[in-house]
Amino acid sequence: MHARLRHQGFAFLTILLAIACIGGCASPRAYLIVDYQLPPVTDQLIGQKVRIEVKDVRQDLQVFTPAAADHFQNFQNRYSLTWVSQNKNRIMAGEKDLQDLFLETFKKRLEQMGAEVVSTDNPQIPLFQVLINSLKVDLKGRTWSAKAGYEASLSVDSQIVARETVSGQAEKPYIVGRKGADDSLSDIFTSVINKVDLIKLFQQAKMI
Repeated sequence: MHARLRHQGFAFLTILLAIACIGGCASPRAYLIVDYQLPPVTDQLIGQKVRIEVKDVRQDLQVFTPAAADHFQNFQNRYSLTWVSQNKNRIMAGEKDLQDLFLETFKKRLEQMGAEVVSTDNPQIPLFQVLINSLKVDLKGRTWSAKAGYEASLSVDSQIVARETVSGQAEKPYIVGRKGADDSLSDIFTSVINKVDLIKLFQQAKMI
């Protein structure tokens, strides 16, 4: 009798744990997942030393359209960033806000090209600046889409000497849950970060 009661109690506890696990897995998350596909390592900017500054100048600060927002009601303007290498290895870079997302990713891209990114206010060191103009995630019918745009510039002695405006869009089929939104944002983010011609900017600035 006691053995049967213990068995029933164990079974009941197992069911409760399973329900708790399912509930935890299904709970809304407060962030978007961003996978950044790293470009190949090169030596094109070896010897260059720059500072980085990122500013969010968007007029519309809402990341989601009303249709997409229903799927991210707990979103707290956070992004879980992962580096994805050429051989598909994944390294977690941590949770960021939007400005840090752009800053850390451009720092990584510049370092992949051989540049040294320094933390200083010294105006004699060239400044690479990014102004985030737009970021929007939408859901239309069975399709997720993401758009992003920014301006990248190089300043020498506090004067902008090279500038490029970049924008792009990506789409993914709707998937139950939020994976489609994550994938479309990851694709567009990788595209717009890698789209700016850094070599041309450094050449225009007469740094190489």
